[in-house]
Amino acid sequence: MNKRNYIVPILLSFSLLGCQAQSESTSNTQSNHFSSSSDSSISSSSQQSSSTLSSSQQSSSSSQQAQSGEKASDADFAFDFGSVTIQQSTSEKNGDNFYTPETFSFSYRDYRNTLDYDDPYTVGEQNILVIPVQFSDKNTRSVCRTMDGGCDAVKTDIEKTFFGDPSVTGWESVSSFYYKSSYGKLKLKGKVSDWFTLDKTVQQFESLSKQNTYGDATFYVLRQAIRWYQNTYHDLDQFDQDNDSFVDAVWLVYDHDFSYDSDLWWAYTYWDYENESSDLSAYTYAWASINYMYEGGYIKDGKPAVDAHTFIHESGHILGLDDYYTYDSDDNFGPCGGVDMMDYNIGDHNAYSKMLLGWTMPTIITGNTTLTIHPFESSGDCILIHDNTWNHTAMDEYLLIEFITPTGLNAKDAEAPYANGLQHFTQPGIKIYHIDSRLAEFEPNSRGDYYFVQYTDRLQPSQSNYLIDLAHSNTRSYSYDDNVLIHLLESNGRNTFKTGSTADDKTLFKEGSSFDPKNFLTSFNHFSNAKAIFNDLSPIEYTIHIDNISMEEATLTFTKN
Repeated sequence: MNKRNYIVPILLSFSLLGCQAQSESTSNTQSNHFSSSSDSSISSSSQQSSSTLSSSQQSSSSSQQAQSGEKASDADFAFDFGSVTIQQSTSEKNGDNFYTPETFSFSYRDYRNTLDYDDPYTVGEQNILVIPVQFSDKNTRSVCRTMDGGCDAVKTDIEKTFFGDPSVTGWESVSSFYYKSSYGKLKLKGKVSDWFTLDKTVQQFESLSKQNTYGDATFYVLRQAIRWYQNTYHDLDQFDQDNDSFVDAVWLVYDHDFSYDSDLWWAYTYWDYENESSDLSAYTYAWASINYMYEGGYIKDGKPAVDAHTFIHESGHILGLDDYYTYDSDDNFGPCGGVDMMDYNIGDHNAYSKMLLGWTMPTIITGNTTLTIHPFESSGDCILIHDNTWNHTAMDEYLLIEFITPTGLNAKDAEAPYANGLQHFTQPGIKIYHIDSRLAEFEPNSRGDYYFVQYTDRLQPSQSNYLIDLAHSNTRSYSYDDNVLIHLLESNGRNTFKTGSTADDKTLFKEGSSFDPKNFLTSFNHFSNAKAIFNDLSPIEYTIHIDNISMEEATLTFTKN
C-alpha cells in the first residue's frame, strides 16, 4: 500500500493472504479525491547464466548487456546485471496508420514533481537504503531470534530479498525484478545495514501511534534510524542522488509479526511530510515485516527461500505507482482484475505502469491497420487507441493493449496460485485496458479539502490556488464522477469484476475474438447510439480483431468505424 496526497499523504497497503486493503483518510485530502512454467525469454541465473529479453525502447543497437560483474550490492550472491541481455523488439514501430512517438509531451515524473513528491529515479542507477529494525525489548519480543540461524540469517535473507540473484530466492529479488521489468532501464542497487535497535519497546511504539504525536508512528522510527545510520556509516549522501537533501528511498524492515488487523504491523509506503530538518533526511520510505519474506512458502534445496512479492509491490509505490485494487470496504469492484503487481501482488507490471515509469512507449493507431506484437513482458510492445483527442501523455483517457503470456516475470505466478490464492494467466492472450488517467484541477475550500473543478491537459493550474492531480483512482470513493483509473476489459463483454470476481484465462481476448464497442455497454459508464463511448463522451472509433496468437506473437487488425 501507498500513502499519498499533496500535503498529508494517504496510507496504502496490501494484505497478501486476505487481499484486503486498509486505508487511512486525512483531513487535508479532498472529498472526491483518492488518498491515495513455460519457456521464457527471461530466466533466472539459476537456470542459465545469461537471460534475454526484448525492449521496444532500446536505441540503435540490436541488443545491450550490462557489464559482467556490475552487481546490485557487495554481497557474493548479489544480482549481476550483466546476466541479462536486453534485445530490441522486432515489432514495427511506424507504418501505415500507426506510429510510435519518441517521447511524451510531459512525463509522469513531471506531474509528480508539481506535487513535491520525492520519487527516486525510475531510469538509470538508483541506490536504495534498507535498514532492519528491532525494538529495545528484542530479547523477549524478537521474531528473528526464533528462526533458523537467528537474526544474522534473517539479515542475510533481507539482502537476498532486495539485491540477491534469482537463484538464491524463491522467484526474483527486488533488484532483479525491476531490471527485467524495466527492460534494463532501472538498476536498483543498495545496501542493507546492520540491525538498528529503536529506543522503544514494542508496547511503547504502539502507544506512540495512539498519542498522535506524529502523522504516523513510523515517522519516529524513520528519523531515528536515519540518524543512527549516518552516525554509524557516514555515507548517507550516496542515497541522495538528485541532491535535494532527501534520501531517495528508504526501506524499514521490522522484526515483528505482521497483522491485518493493525494500523502499524503491515506493509505500506509513506512520506514523512512533517520532517522539517535542514539536514539530509528521509522522506519516501516503506515499512514491512520480516515475515513477508516467507509469504510464498518457497522451498529451495530443502530450505525456505525468500519471497520478494510484497517488497516489489511496495517498491512500486516508492517509484510512484498507486494501488490498482479498491480500498472501499463496501465496494466489491476491483477494476484491474487482480492479476497485476500493483493489484494482488502477482506477475509483472502492466503497460500503463511501465508507460508512467518511462520504460515503454505505446504504438498509436490512426486508421485501418494490422499489427503484430510480441509478449509484453519481454518486448514492451503495447498499443494505444484514442488518436483524435489523445494529449500525447500517459495522463489521458484511452484503450491500452498488450499481449500477455505466462512467461518471464509472469511464469512463477502462472505455475500455481500465489499465497493470496490468485493465479496468473496460464495461457497467452490479449489484454485490453480502459485507462482514464486524466489530470484535473482541484480547488481548496476553507477547511483545506479539495474539490474537482475541471479536467486539464496542463501541469500549470489556471488559478494560483488550484492544485493539479489525477482525477481518478480504482477506489471509487476517491475518484471523480465514479470513473476508475485502470479497468481490464473482459473478453465476453461482461463486467464481473463489479461483483468481486477476479481475472482468469477467460478474461483474455483469444484468437478469433473481437472487441466491438457495441458489445461492451456494461464495461463503460457511457454509451451513445448503442455503442460504448469514453468517459469524455468521445466515440471509441475502432473494432479490434485478434487474428492469431502463438506463444511468440499476436496479430491484431484495427478497423475504424
